[in-house]
Amino acid sequence: MSSFFSMDSPAMRFLSRVCDLMILNLMAIVCCIPIVTAGASLTALYTITLKMVRGEEAYIFKGFLKAFKENFKISTITWLIMLAIGIFFYIDFQAAEVLPGNMASFFKVLIGAVTVFYVMILTYIFPYIARFENNLKNTFKNALLISILNLPYTLLILLVPAALVIITFLSTATLVYGSLLWILLGFACVAYVQSRMFRKVFAKYEPEAAAPENPDDYIVPEEVPETASENKKEN
Repeated sequence: MSSFFSMDSPAMRFLSRVCDLMILNLMAIVCCIPIVTAGASLTALYTITLKMVRGEEAYIFKGFLKAFKENFKISTITWLIMLAIGIFFYIDFQAAEVLPGNMASFFKVLIGAVTVFYVMILTYIFPYIARFENNLKNTFKNALLISILNLPYTLLILLVPAALVIITFLSTATLVYGSLLWILLGFACVAYVQSRMFRKVFAKYEPEAAAPENPDDYIVPEEVPETASENKKEN
């Protein structure tokens, strides 16, 4: 029984991780409340979860605030651009309703196709900022290129939150309990799971990345975007 309560026991390490994710989740939610700071909050969230999956233990509160401050400018500009584009797509999709006949369907399909690329960029761009240093133009460019070059991982990364959202809205009961779980640790938990996949994807574009300890984890490098990163962040 004493081994169960040992700080090095699997159970205690699991509980410690859950507590860390709960604290991280609360900080991410609070920092997203002003809306305009949501981008910096997401970048800080992924900064911590990417460190977690690399086995780099850090102070959650201090590390989050540091990443929030360091990436505030580029993350905020990126978020406002993505938000404006998203609103533009939504307005265009609604406006297509008034078009006659097949034109409405054509424009809806066209907007839907462009939205797919938008979602792919949105999925990668804040984890990319959390891991790499680059200018705004190359950040957008590389977020799209990496998402396309790693399409299987991209689909898995998108599947995680999509499945949880669907489960949350299955019934009134799942909506109540699901909403509570999202508030407690949902966003941080999703980011943590996604970060395990982001880690494998980003490793291909890190010039100083060491070979994996487990040969089974080795991934054959694909064509790397020329401007994948100006510098790798030492988070």
